[in-house]
Amino acid sequence: MQQVVKVARIGKSAFSTNPNDFIFHSSYNGFKIIREGTINANLARNTNDQLVHQVHGLSFIPLIAAFAKRSGVSQVFLPNGVDVELWGAKLGMVGDVRFNYIATDATKLIFSFNNAKSTTVDISIRYFILEKVD
Repeated sequence: MQQVVKVARIGKSAFSTNPNDFIFHSSYNGFKIIREGTINANLARNTNDQLVHQVHGLSFIPLIAAFAKRSGVSQVFLPNGVDVELWGAKLGMVGDVRFNYIATDATKLIFSFNNAKSTTVDISIRYFILEKVD
């Protein structure tokens, strides 16, 4: 017999076989992705706190996860992270594009970036909207 940890939703049975009847079940993923997408944006040169918006069309304020990728490179970077272009033991990480944060409100997803380059930068943002936890 396999042991599991379960937390059923109010009004649902812990013996249910429907994954949607649980707030948490150790045999299933913690959060369910209900929508995902990719946004392409162009960051203005030498500009901080540039906002990129995407309408989510949901009846609640969702939890989201995201990462960004600068055009022409293979690595991705997360919110509160820098697109590392150079690294050295004494130098540390150096990059001119920063993914500041992600946020949501009643109608849209919000992504904030800084671009310290003297040129515009094309980026793509991959986002995942997670289900509402009651």
